[in-house]
Amino acid sequence: MLSASLSAQSYHGKAGKAIKGATVNVGEMAKDTITDYSHFSGIKTPNKNWKAPDFKTNPDRIIHQEAPSPQRANKPVSREMSPAPTRDFLSLEDNQRSIPPDVMGAAGPNHLMTTLNTEVRIQDKEGNVLMTTALGNFWRPLPGTTGTFDPKILYDPYNDRWIMTTPSGSNVNESKLYIGVSTSSDPMGDWNFYWVDTDASNIAWFDYPSIGFNKKWITVSGNMFGGDYYRTVFVFDKMAAYNGDEDINFTRFATYEGFTLVPSVTYDNETEDQYLIATGDGDQNGYGYIKKFKLSGELNNPVFEYQGDIGIPEPWSGWGGDYGNFLPQLGSSQLINSVDARMETVIYRNNKLWAVHHVFLPAGDPQRCAVQWWELDTDGVILEHGRIEDQSNTFSFAFPSIAVNANEDVMIGHNVFSSTQYAGAGYSFKAYYDEPNSMRTYYQYKDGEAPYYKTYGGDRNRWGDYSATCVDPENDIDFWALQEFAMIPQSGDTWGTWWAMVKPSFSPVADFTSDETLIPTGESINFTDLTIGVPSEWQWEFEGGVPAVSSDQNPQNIVYPNEGTFTVTLTASNVLGTDVVTKQQFITVSSSILPEISFSADLEKVCVNQPVSFTDLSLYSPIQWEWQFDPSTVTFINGTDPYNQNPEVEFNEANDYAVTLTATNMNGSSTLTEFDLISAGGYQPWFAEDFEYNGFDRNNWEIENPDHSTTWELFSIGGNSPGHTAAGVNFRDYMAIGQRDRLISPPFNLEGMTNAYLEFQHAYAQNTAVPATDSLIVYLSADCGDTWTRLKAMGEDGSGNFATHEPTIDPFFPQMASDWCGDGWGSECNVINLDAWLGMPNIKIAFETYSFYGNAILIDNVSISQTVGVDQQPAISDVHIFPNPSNGVIHVLVPEKSGIHQVELLNRMGQKLMSKPVNGPGEILMNESSQCAPGIYLIKTSGIGKLSTHKVIIVR
Repeated sequence: MLSASLSAQSYHGKAGKAIKGATVNVGEMAKDTITDYSHFSGIKTPNKNWKAPDFKTNPDRIIHQEAPSPQRANKPVSREMSPAPTRDFLSLEDNQRSIPPDVMGAAGPNHLMTTLNTEVRIQDKEGNVLMTTALGNFWRPLPGTTGTFDPKILYDPYNDRWIMTTPSGSNVNESKLYIGVSTSSDPMGDWNFYWVDTDASNIAWFDYPSIGFNKKWITVSGNMFGGDYYRTVFVFDKMAAYNGDEDINFTRFATYEGFTLVPSVTYDNETEDQYLIATGDGDQNGYGYIKKFKLSGELNNPVFEYQGDIGIPEPWSGWGGDYGNFLPQLGSSQLINSVDARMETVIYRNNKLWAVHHVFLPAGDPQRCAVQWWELDTDGVILEHGRIEDQSNTFSFAFPSIAVNANEDVMIGHNVFSSTQYAGAGYSFKAYYDEPNSMRTYYQYKDGEAPYYKTYGGDRNRWGDYSATCVDPENDIDFWALQEFAMIPQSGDTWGTWWAMVKPSFSPVADFTSDETLIPTGESINFTDLTIGVPSEWQWEFEGGVPAVSSDQNPQNIVYPNEGTFTVTLTASNVLGTDVVTKQQFITVSSSILPEISFSADLEKVCVNQPVSFTDLSLYSPIQWEWQFDPSTVTFINGTDPYNQNPEVEFNEANDYAVTLTATNMNGSSTLTEFDLISAGGYQPWFAEDFEYNGFDRNNWEIENPDHSTTWELFSIGGNSPGHTAAGVNFRDYMAIGQRDRLISPPFNLEGMTNAYLEFQHAYAQNTAVPATDSLIVYLSADCGDTWTRLKAMGEDGSGNFATHEPTIDPFFPQMASDWCGDGWGSECNVINLDAWLGMPNIKIAFETYSFYGNAILIDNVSISQTVGVDQQPAISDVHIFPNPSNGVIHVLVPEKSGIHQVELLNRMGQKLMSKPVNGPGEILMNESSQCAPGIYLIKTSGIGKLSTHKVIIVR
């Protein structure tokens, strides 16, 4: 064995800025049930007749070389089968628009993401599809999205973020690299999108990205083609991207050393350095080599080094000839393309590196393809290496990806090819306690279904080019694999992709839970095993239970006939060990406990005959339910009735409904009534919305976003009270012109009102670079959104008729009171009379924007009331309210001969919070208002034949 300490070759980097294109809510794409390809380029076809280069190893650059040995010549072979998947299911199918699909995916805590050349799909971990969209559509806010290809995705478990990269433009003039990072662990939420020009000199274009990360950097490498031929490495400031900075720093390195440099996915949030591995010369003087690189140094001044080559005395060929068409299949003489022996995945964990690629054997005259894996220390010393291969040349294994969990179990996903079967999907597993240099027999989790041949006029029957294997971040133990397989043809030969989840075994760590721990006498309990380590045997003991023991994994219906407190014990075992957990006094059985009733409704302010779903949240084992409504004018729907636990109900008249639930358990019944819980017909004004608390969700505003791009969102603003939040659409983020987006209010009931006004504030400044204007249009629906009447249309004509700030070339967001309507330059605020709809329920208001690439349009303090404004409404004999805004204590000064006999404080929905009698002139102190949350409230003063309301604002 030869190991050497060499002086590394460093490269000069060039600093740059990645441009932020947008922050996009991916969940909005889920509303599109049809994948739209209309604005993307046609079918993707592979490059013709391309062959991987050879990179000779300089003997002076060898940092580690393993000596030949009889032990290595007779590598250990595990006869044990890799574990079967816990679950597996379809991901994405061929839409006949790309070869190869470039299979890639990742697992988050609750989701799976698949990113192919054709589409992006988000699923839950049971396989349910949550969102599917075209790859170009996913990146649509960025420039040049009609030419996207080669997506890669990872999940960062230390910061709970998804990281995705995709090149666009396979030519020197249009080549770009996209970077997207989620703002949370939910891929359906917001993402920050950035892009870079991969070669500002337009000499070469970027292909085949490889992606990794560590605590400081997101690193993306690629191969450059065109007028020059080299490798490039982009090193991005990771936390700047996570924070959503407008422009993020990167350093770009270039090297002619190696091909397809793969950066490590770094499972360590402390290490400062990052490593890259590439394939070297596979057949040089009886050795095969890989190349090792390193990133170190400061965040925005990284050092990139080529450290040297690592060799084993087991050479391989770098490709299979015939333009790469090499892999056999059943039912066809056409071979499947195997590309070349480039590196695919690199993992850093516990100061070690794992890497994987496929190779062609024997060297010089390939007859089969094998998966080759490496385990190195950070100096490049080989700790373990091995191959997944069939030396009889019957089976070939290709397109691998590798993952390593917290226990250092290893799983390699790969395809399986043979003339005896169709192209299938499999994986191979190595437990941390298995023999060094070994790998268990592969498990084929998805069989191929048909022959596959598709070239789109080229010479290569493309497959791959890669695959995904990853650790589940939920526990850092389980694995997920995503592989391609040959499907039954659909309008031509067809590929598909399939997920598999694998739970490795280790010595059990026993745990359990139950659906109840406090129950009435005679009730039953269901127990759930939470043991990790894949136990194969369970032994339960239930003190006081019937039956008293069980060997089921999840015992059901354990009855406790007697009052008392009882212990539960679980013993869990597998071939690796046994663990026992005992929970003392875990179950309490009572002969007197009654249901503790609680329930919820998914909506409380609804249109007449709009469905409402009720959910029983009662504790202590209810077994019977009875729902009552007052008034009783309701209809139970979808097969439910008053005796269902969770009924669905329509309310048939415009009214406030009380809801009563009676729940019964083995000991008896309890009843709870929620008065005025449901307002059918909608909110009864006064209504005020300031978007400060829970944004759109508090009052169930709806958003219509037909193009699933930029739409209504919440912005931090200044100059308005209360708070610092407004709703709006930022047209600076909108790449499309003429798009309409609606923000739709909850329903309102105008019954019993003598007049009604819609008021709102807005802010807007025209973009001086755009000759036209963006527009805001207000609609009203009297039938809960089925039809709409236009109330007002607003667009700037240059006179300040709509804009509230002078035209500006800079992005506009209000920061002071004069930036808003009615205060300073430009437009007055909006008051729209709604008297034509008095007496009607089911009223909705919609604010529609029309985009013309201008500035943001924002609205705030939307209200519907019988009176107009604070200072414009009629007063009773000059009632004086101060201070306004108030920090919580409100003074009401009542003059002589006012006729007022009562002062009330109301919330935005007109609900009375407090009331005080008036016995004559003087000051009324509403000191209980100090307990109110910040927001808009109403002071109502009343007397015989007299009524007045006054808006007050409480701030902190």
